[in-house]
Amino acid sequence: MRIYLPLTAPDRASLELASTRLELPAGRAAWAVTASAERDFPGEDLEDLEYEALQDAVHVAYGAGSSTQRAMVIALDVPDAAIGDADDGGAFGVLLGTSASARIASFHVTELDAATAEADDTDPALLWFDVAEAREALAYLDGAEAAD
Repeated sequence: MRIYLPLTAPDRASLELASTRLELPAGRAAWAVTASAERDFPGEDLEDLEYEALQDAVHVAYGAGSSTQRAMVIALDVPDAAIGDADDGGAFGVLLGTSASARIASFHVTELDAATAEADDTDPALLWFDVAEAREALAYLDGAEAAD
C-alpha cells in the first residue's frame, strides 16, 4: 500500500545516508487510500484519491514546521498488513499497526513555504523527486533552487 508521511528528523537522517528504505515504528501516523476511503468517495478516481491523501500529509507537514519553511512528504510502499485504523487524520489518516521497513517511492516538496501557501488559498504545488534524488529533494527543502 502506498502511504504518505511528513518528513521527520529521523527520516531526514536516513535520507542523508542515501537510504532507499525507512524503518517505521508501529503507531506512526500516515495518509493513504484505504478500502474504507474508497467506499467514502464512491465514483472517485484512485489517482484523485491519492492526490487528496498526499495533500492531507502536506498540510500536516506544514503544521509541524516553521511558517517560513517548505514541507516534504515521502511516498512509501508498505505491506497492507502493516496498516491499522486511525482515530483521527481525516478520511485518509492511518496508523502503522506494526513496525515496517518501507520502500521509498518518491519525495514531494512544496514550492512555497507554509505562510505563503496559506495566503495562496489553493492546494500547495509540489515538486516531485525520484527516490535517487534524496539529496536534491533535501537541498530544495532547505531553500536551494531545484535543478532544471
